[in-house]
Amino acid sequence: MIDSELFIQEAKSCGFRTYAGVPCSFLKSFINYINDSSQIDYIPAANEGDAIAIAAGAYLGGEYSVVMLQNSGLGNAVNPITSLLQTFEIPILIMVTLRGDPSASPDEPQHRLMGEITTDLLDLMKIPWTWFPTENSNIKKTLETVTSSIMGRGISHALVMKKGSVNPYQMKPYQDQTSKNKKTNHHSPSTPSTLKREKVLRTIVDNTGNRDLIIATTGYTGRELYSIADRPNHFYMVGSMGCAVSIGLGLAKIKTKARVIVVDGDGALLMRLGAITSLCHVNPDNLIHILLDNNEYESTGSQKTVSNIVDLPQIASASGYSNVHTDFSLLDLEKHFSSQEKKLTFIYIPIEPGLENSLPRPTVTPPQVASRFRKHIQELD
Repeated sequence: MIDSELFIQEAKSCGFRTYAGVPCSFLKSFINYINDSSQIDYIPAANEGDAIAIAAGAYLGGEYSVVMLQNSGLGNAVNPITSLLQTFEIPILIMVTLRGDPSASPDEPQHRLMGEITTDLLDLMKIPWTWFPTENSNIKKTLETVTSSIMGRGISHALVMKKGSVNPYQMKPYQDQTSKNKKTNHHSPSTPSTLKREKVLRTIVDNTGNRDLIIATTGYTGRELYSIADRPNHFYMVGSMGCAVSIGLGLAKIKTKARVIVVDGDGALLMRLGAITSLCHVNPDNLIHILLDNNEYESTGSQKTVSNIVDLPQIASASGYSNVHTDFSLLDLEKHFSSQEKKLTFIYIPIEPGLENSLPRPTVTPPQVASRFRKHIQELD
């Protein structure tokens, strides 16, 4: 068995300083050590797909990251692995445990099938993988293989961990610094909205500059932003629906001096609503989360979402955003961008469905979007 602290410190020397994930008993020693360490960040994710997106955001910000998950949650990560990591060519390290190992003694019944197909599933997603080391003497060699894949070829790599690979590590008494009674400022207007998405996006473009890093959610939002202005500080999502918040979290945690603006949609937010709890747990004061709610999946044919029966600003307030605003005018929105206040902010904007103009397909490819976005961020430093 290996020592978790030895692996993590060796990985740190290779450039891996941020971890995100969902617990597994096999990973207990790793998570315990990271929680004790002041040099390593661990972001608890609501699900495995969100952890992948958090790590992707950290990579865009210039840092290589590690995702830790149980193989039973690998299915939750399939979409962001295939449509975010692989599509945008974003490399991360994935540590996946092997519950239901067919070569070991029987595990719980729910792990049997996934245990049989875990490595096959990684192969199908074109994620190269190797076995997690079981001896301290093999850690360096394993990480050389990992860094050759991730940093050398720009390809994500998985380490598959069998039971009994890691020595126990007892965590020191832990006190959560996150207040459950955090005060939230909640401001609501009294007039109904008649805004269109294009007008809101144009206002965002007109009131932001190079140090504002804008993540536009999947669907018409990204395409419409591209049609208004194609700038290197724009990240247009395709696929990985619902992951915009988690990408923004990973990015904001790394680039604390930049302002991160996540432009989200009601359908996307509802798909991964738990992501806002991780965001509020970390509480980055340099992130603005703008939700455009048209009560539709507009880009797929205007099917209705269920946002009309959900009070999303109240959910945001209860989750712990420092500021929650319901903006029904462009002037209200402009004030947020001119404000010098730094607080995690949720801005809810109900909009009318419909396009102002026909939308072009971006000519810039997803890998090009990610590459120039990351380069732009590096040039800000």
